Amino acid sequence: MSGHRYQADDIEFLSILASQTAVSIENTRLYESEKEALEKLQSIQKLLVQSERLAALGELSAKIAHEVNNPLGIIKNYLHLTARTTDSDNKVKEYLDIIKQEIDRIAGIVHQLLDFHKPRAVQLTRVDLAKIINEVLSLMVRQFEKAGVTATLHIKDKMPKIMAWADGLKQVFLNLLINAKDVMSKGGEIEITITTGDHLVTICIDDTGPGIDPRHIPHIFEPFFTTKEGGSGTGLGLSVCYGIITNHGGSISFRNTERGGCFEVELPIEQKDIEYDWGI
Repeated sequence: MSGHRYQADDIEFLSILASQTAVSIENTRLYESEKEALEKLQSIQKLLVQSERLAALGELSAKIAHEVNNPLGIIKNYLHLTARTTDSDNKVKEYLDIIKQEIDRIAGIVHQLLDFHKPRAVQLTRVDLAKIINEVLSLMVRQFEKAGVTATLHIKDKMPKIMAWADGLKQVFLNLLINAKDVMSKGGEIEITITTGDHLVTICIDDTGPGIDPRHIPHIFEPFFTTKEGGSGTGLGLSVCYGIITNHGGSISFRNTERGGCFEVELPIEQKDIEYDWGI
């Protein structure tokens, strides 16, 4: 303190300074408010675009599913007749069982295509997530061996059972593992890591593939979007995964890593034990 009294000019300057400071603070508040409103608007627009695409996909998927169902039923009937007339050759029976499993899987995919058009009732049950992933890995053994891919599962924490739709999660992890295999044309490694938090379970699927071009990452969960060459991808797999996980109240995302690419899935441990009408 200098002990000098403030002059009129000093008081006027301080008054102007205080007024300008108040205006600056108000402008900052308005800017943040407008920024938040813009982000909300962009988010709503994105959801509307996604909804429109899903509606179009639903109509197309229903038509495709109905067309596929008929020949699929005929193939299954003739496979059953072939199995009945086959001799006791165990190797042949093993191959027929594999064909039957794959036909059943195709039928399941067809039903999922119908789900785009018509929501289905899903009953959540208490499931062992590690068991589900191990079952999916066992289905992929032959494909991994042929592609020169190794897959390992790491569980970092004590794994609780979670409330979920078991068949839906199997489809998610099957799609993600097939994608990981497909991007590693010369073989590679897949590491699946499960960690448990207070309310969420996180599953990371890391591969040693080339990753995804950063400009494509925001679009990979959109229906019909695919980065696979030669028309080998339909662009439906990741869209189905997105629908299943978000209907669980979870999230799914992708990021590039130093080793390759990583899909991260987060699922809530607890859910209400009721039936849900899901449009995937």
